[in-house]
Amino acid sequence: MDLMRSAALGAIRLYQRWLSPHKGFSCAYRVHTGRCSCSQLGFRAIRRFGLAGGWRLLRQRTALCGVAHRRFGAAPRRPPARERGDCDLGCDLDFLPGKGLDIWDVFSCCDVGSCDWGSNDKKNKRRQERHIHIPPYADLGKRRSPG
Repeated sequence: MDLMRSAALGAIRLYQRWLSPHKGFSCAYRVHTGRCSCSQLGFRAIRRFGLAGGWRLLRQRTALCGVAHRRFGAAPRRPPARERGDCDLGCDLDFLPGKGLDIWDVFSCCDVGSCDWGSNDKKNKRRQERHIHIPPYADLGKRRSPG
């Protein structure tokens, strides 16, 4: 089990050192609250509680980070696939022979099999997320010393 913990800690350090500085954005939870980033929390939690316990805490934090991003983050850089116009085929296709529709036309569509464009899953999720507490920004670096 120590091997798995060491591998997870090494992967987090690799991410922090080589990928995170170059990705162009920061942890939304850290930016909004002033607390440690998800990768910092994950590293400390896995080191302290082991892989299973640390993974559980990291999943909870990344869920909060996602809520913070959706609530306070910037608009996405690229619109979703269904709004980009990549897929010109509708969902009411007739797959009858002799209609002039080639099977490759169907596979060239990016949203094959996803005809639930009007679903309210995202709206329901956002409604539920309204009740999740994200703490306000706290300047933890300027703590008063006792005495």
